[in-house]
Amino acid sequence: YTENTLRTGSSPDNYLPAGSIGTLYNKNFTMTRLYGISWNLTRSLKLDFNATNYSIIDEPEGRLDGLKRDTLWENFWRLGRTTDYNHMMNLTYDVPINKLPGLDWINVAARYGSQFVWQTQPLLAINDPALNIGNSIQNSRTIQLNPRLNLVGLFNKFSFFRNAKNGNGVNKGTALLANFISGIKDINAAYTRVDGTFLPGYLGKTNLFGYDFDMNAPGLGFLFGSQRDIVGRAIAQGWLSTDSLQTQYYAKSLREDLSIRATLEPIRDLRIDLTATRVENKNFTTQILFNDNTNTFEQVTPVTAGDYSVSFFSLLTAFSNKDDLFRTFERNRGIISKRLGELNPNSEGETEGFADGYGRASQDVVVAAFLAAYTGKNASKQSLGNFPRIPIPNWRIMYNGLAKNPFFSEFLSSLELVHGYRTLYNVNGYTTLIRYGEVNGGSSVKDVNGNFLPQYQFSQITLQEQFLPLIGVNARFKNNLTANAEYRKARTLSLSLQNSQLAQLLDEGFILGAGYRVANFRFPFGWFANRKVSNDLTFKLDVAINDMKTLVYRSDSEFSEMASGNRNITYRPSIDYMFNNRFNKKKFFDSNSVKPYTSQTYATAYSNFGFNLRILLQ
Repeated sequence: YTENTLRTGSSPDNYLPAGSIGTLYNKNFTMTRLYGISWNLTRSLKLDFNATNYSIIDEPEGRLDGLKRDTLWENFWRLGRTTDYNHMMNLTYDVPINKLPGLDWINVAARYGSQFVWQTQPLLAINDPALNIGNSIQNSRTIQLNPRLNLVGLFNKFSFFRNAKNGNGVNKGTALLANFISGIKDINAAYTRVDGTFLPGYLGKTNLFGYDFDMNAPGLGFLFGSQRDIVGRAIAQGWLSTDSLQTQYYAKSLREDLSIRATLEPIRDLRIDLTATRVENKNFTTQILFNDNTNTFEQVTPVTAGDYSVSFFSLLTAFSNKDDLFRTFERNRGIISKRLGELNPNSEGETEGFADGYGRASQDVVVAAFLAAYTGKNASKQSLGNFPRIPIPNWRIMYNGLAKNPFFSEFLSSLELVHGYRTLYNVNGYTTLIRYGEVNGGSSVKDVNGNFLPQYQFSQITLQEQFLPLIGVNARFKNNLTANAEYRKARTLSLSLQNSQLAQLLDEGFILGAGYRVANFRFPFGWFANRKVSNDLTFKLDVAINDMKTLVYRSDSEFSEMASGNRNITYRPSIDYMFNNRFNKKKFFDSNSVKPYTSQTYATAYSNFGFNLRILLQ
């Protein structure tokens, strides 16, 4: 609470006239109430509930004196006027499926979470009887499932696999087959779904847990995360404001995240990690406006927008000629167009080898032709859906059994071979088209180019393929020498749906590293020449060559264009010596040179060298 009175001179009685400015009052009397409970309903089921209520203690205008103080205290004992209320609930459940006979190798954790938020309308609308903008409510629901399958425990239940593992009474061929089958060690999955609803113009208040007992709104289901359509019920029960100034958007959101991981060891010392992912985001918005002429509510400008990502497989074309792949993409358009025309009863005839309504620039044609060309599939068998639902596993393979070979074991303590592959298909932003319509189950509205409008308009799709690495070697020698080498390869294909232009980013890199550790190093000269020390001296050398190019292909153009790119070479030797646990010295040299492939940038090179002293104070 503050008062501010302006005056024109130094005299404390020389106030400005009250009619012009007078005394200014700043009042902010708030109250916050917090509630929470944590309850283990059963051994496997736990409930957490937390609620927060923010309120304002309304005060009369001007200085608080006389009856104004009574009004203030009356509002205080009423716990103020609620402006914001929210609560969160979480139910976690360890599904006791592992308690069933024979299923102790399965574990499933589940969680249900919900949130509810109520916010009041502006104070101006509350004080003005001519305004009734309404409050706003929103909720969200989170569903999580985390199953884990311990297949080692499953296979150990069968004597066949146990004997094969121990080599008891089983011939070598049978044992090899059994060990290969039982090489799947575990499978882990994580599924998360988050839904949300935002409803503006809500006339209900908040009494208990956000519920309005007078209006019997918004329902227990909505309070605890239900995503059933609330608009129809709100209109029928009179929960929505009819004020023309209420223009906020009604919104629904969805996010789905699926991840599956598996570990395989088909033979000894060989480990394969498989990963499959899918992520989907979707948002729906619309305005719910009251029409005075028809005395009804109308949904105006409904729009659905989002993005999509799924693990994919494009290995078959990873090493193919880039120009040939783009020409294949162009040829595939005609095949895909005819297939789409056969499925749409509104398409009649062909023009220049393309079905009516599915020309060479049609989104449905371009996307399917692109996926067929760059995944190595036959265009006549390529799925016509633009959202692949089943994620394809990517992998990382590690093998460290070579060091046990007598040829290598003589001078190597460990030798690991590494290979990784990862591809993602992304729809980078899509939205619905208001003009889109269907007749007889097929798209019926065409754009200015004579192509049928798609249900979802894409801005861009990408394929991101990475070998991390294509081949990698990590070696440790018995003489304290370490070495590693990697060859990496990646490509990112970005297809613009505005002009069918493809930007292809190619990235290749070679990394070589070496290190050598001298144990109990003694300086041959200087202050420490005659001292016995047990500290190590470490030499390191890292060399990397990275080649990056961006090629641009334009539809129906014969040649590609080099848009950007460079070759980067780095060279980094260093010497590291620890005098003790608190004092470390490092000498280093960094060299980096960049040679561009285009005239847009200059060739650059720089070098850094010096030393670092690190002192640890405790």
